[in-house]
Amino acid sequence: MSDKSLIQKWMREKRRQRRGKKRKGGGCSIAAQGACACIIGISLVSFIAMTYLPSRMRAKTWEKHKGEKSAGSSSGGSSPNRRPPPPLPPSNLNLVPQVKNAEADSVGTSSSAIDTSVLTSLTFYTEKECQGVAHKITVADTMAGVYDFCGKKFPNNMDLAANLKSWKAEGPGEIELHLDCGRDNYWASLFPDVDGCTNFWTWPMTQRVRIRPKSYLSTPQPLYPHARNSTVAEYHIVYSGESSRYMGYQAQANYYGFLVSNNDHFGRWTRIMSAGQVDDLAQQFPTFYAKRHPFSRRYGPLNKADGIVKWYASVDRPKSEVIVLIDPDNWMTQSVRDIAQRVRRGQGLAQAAWYSGSSLLTKLWKIVCKERCNEQVYATAVPYFIHRDDLAVVGPLWKMYTLMLKERAEIDQAFSAQYRGLQIDWGAEMLGWNFACTHAGIRFTVLPRVQARDVDAPVSKRVEVLFGRWVWGGIRSDFARCSCLCSVALEL
Repeated sequence: MSDKSLIQKWMREKRRQRRGKKRKGGGCSIAAQGACACIIGISLVSFIAMTYLPSRMRAKTWEKHKGEKSAGSSSGGSSPNRRPPPPLPPSNLNLVPQVKNAEADSVGTSSSAIDTSVLTSLTFYTEKECQGVAHKITVADTMAGVYDFCGKKFPNNMDLAANLKSWKAEGPGEIELHLDCGRDNYWASLFPDVDGCTNFWTWPMTQRVRIRPKSYLSTPQPLYPHARNSTVAEYHIVYSGESSRYMGYQAQANYYGFLVSNNDHFGRWTRIMSAGQVDDLAQQFPTFYAKRHPFSRRYGPLNKADGIVKWYASVDRPKSEVIVLIDPDNWMTQSVRDIAQRVRRGQGLAQAAWYSGSSLLTKLWKIVCKERCNEQVYATAVPYFIHRDDLAVVGPLWKMYTLMLKERAEIDQAFSAQYRGLQIDWGAEMLGWNFACTHAGIRFTVLPRVQARDVDAPVSKRVEVLFGRWVWGGIRSDFARCSCLCSVALEL
């Protein structure tokens, strides 16, 4: 029944009620008839306003919407005998969860924003260095982006999990690595523009991958404050580490030293944390989180080079002209501005490494070098003062040489024994830094006493960087006091 018919029915009912009252001797007196008619009129107008007019307005809105939608077609308009449908809900009201396509990711990008012409892919190889039989997958080969290794085979019918030796990710997204078939158990990631061809290691053992169409590096990290800074600092102090109670104390002491040494006047400070997501300290300390490389569980210090590379590959990349790299167990005692101002393109400054002067360093460089094999190797250690543009070149090389040294030391016991004097097992990242800078042609002014350690002889002159107390096996009292002071400073 139409709205007009409802009004007519209501009016007929009112007339019957009035006639019935008159037969019973009721009705309105002459004085009250005007008031009764007024009340009835107001009621009728109110009913029309609430029922009929909104319906007509909706009908006109729908007819206009349909007319715009069908403009240019021969049909145009809607049937006058059909009741117009209710108005559509606002476009920003999501009443039903949208089903994303198979490449939908957790970063928050809708499928409509994804360039489907460039899909993220992963290629498996039966030999290291991306050689041998290849097997390539895209999201079309997965179940909602997930691909389990169990039961899968190479094109030559070789078992995938048993014969996988290397892999290579390509495209705009990222590849999540999971430990088990049949369930998500995330532990590391591969990034096409960052990792390239990567060898496969059987520990930890990856048995599932998840393809993400968009890299998290393309989105600003909400808790990282420096991406929103309107000013650019002269230098940026950065270190890398993991999220743990052990490194939590180091983060507090490190940041405390940065604040009390007045480096915050001209510099910035960043903690690069290797993890799949931010931790609780990220709300107190400027933190950029870098998803873990698959070799980092085998050798934690790889996170230093890997974290820097991901920082540079992100939209949160550094803006300061000079980067100062330190270790987690460093804290600043005085401003390093004077040293930072001496940095130039191609010319950095750094502390002398403990193995400075060793002939083993040059001998090892001759074996592993890729470029500038006859150049001098500068035996440097943290703090490294380097130009931002130079670090962009050195970072990937640092990662490459670190992996090269560690992989060879793992399988070649004679090689490892020959260079044990350089502590190649644990110090591969230091050697990797030296070799990367030599490869890139970066020269260094080697500073003899920029840092002082608790195991060194007392220093008689001013130092810019002081190593925190080593905390192997526990937290020493002075280190604990420093971290407590840092907590107090942050609360003030």
